[in-house]
Amino acid sequence: MTNKRSIDLRRSLFLSWLVPLCIAFIIFFSAPISAQNFRNAITGFVFTSERVPVPQIYVELLNELNQLVQRTKTDASGRYSFAGLSPGRFFVKVLPHGTNFEEQTVEVELINLLRPGGSSSDIAYKDIFLRSRKSQRTPLGEPGTVYSQDVPAEARSLYEKGMRDIESDRREQGVQQLMEAVKIFPEYFAALERLGYEFIRLERFNYAYAAFTKAVSVNERSFACWYGLGLAASALDSNNIAIEAANKALSIDRGSSNANLLLGVSQRKIKKYAEAEQSLLRAKKLSDGNSADVRWNLALLYGNDLKKYGEAADELEAYLKLTPNHPRAEQIKKLIKEYRQKS
Repeated sequence: MTNKRSIDLRRSLFLSWLVPLCIAFIIFFSAPISAQNFRNAITGFVFTSERVPVPQIYVELLNELNQLVQRTKTDASGRYSFAGLSPGRFFVKVLPHGTNFEEQTVEVELINLLRPGGSSSDIAYKDIFLRSRKSQRTPLGEPGTVYSQDVPAEARSLYEKGMRDIESDRREQGVQQLMEAVKIFPEYFAALERLGYEFIRLERFNYAYAAFTKAVSVNERSFACWYGLGLAASALDSNNIAIEAANKALSIDRGSSNANLLLGVSQRKIKKYAEAEQSLLRAKKLSDGNSADVRWNLALLYGNDLKKYGEAADELEAYLKLTPNHPRAEQIKKLIKEYRQKS
């Protein structure tokens, strides 16, 4: 890509951020977790030590006998959730395979108090902050890289209040505070970055796209913001922009499994199958073969597009090993059998 094309892209994206981010006090709702008798839940976010959300990594829930109860992945905002739990003592274990984070386990206890007519439900909120290994490279770029700005005191105060609200699960108020901070200081990088991931969590992808677009115009060396922009563009089916954003992210951190996955998925959408295979295979290698999303997308590519049925069956078998409680496991097993017959 030429420098002129990149400048034109940033200029067009810069114009697109103004309208959505200047709409004040938009109310966002997220679905609450249903709480019935002994229908407990554990939820929270996985962050780097710099409070950057870590998306698409596995989180396991273990009981006090160290037996696996549930397994999930963090979403684009770094959130995980386990629901339908009995009272008791649990351990939440983060498995950052393919990254330079250390494994981390935290203890959570769920208690149901007796009340007239039944028992209360317990929802525990537990955020987890991952420690980096010595190499210091993470899925969201170099954690040692700091972007400093002279921020007006009023905007900084709003940002800090917004972050406290978000961390206390008052997300609607937190988002509003961050938007107010950006209205005062439109180039507030930290606020724009966090707004982008909050909007992705809320599936407001057009707002996320706008926030990340502005963020990369302020700091074009941010892996996290190029990656977030790619996620938002992919969700909006703007696949060429998603590819460009993923490549920008990879120019900063070539060893990111997540960015290679995003690139491969976007390439497949525009039928660049050979390039998609290369990107997805890189993602597979970087994640040590432990990413269910990578395995699934390779299976789709091999089975639907490249007609490599043996490879598609291999990827689906690996996918089921990584997701043993998949609700459609029997259907996937039938598909594996069909692919074996075709191969």
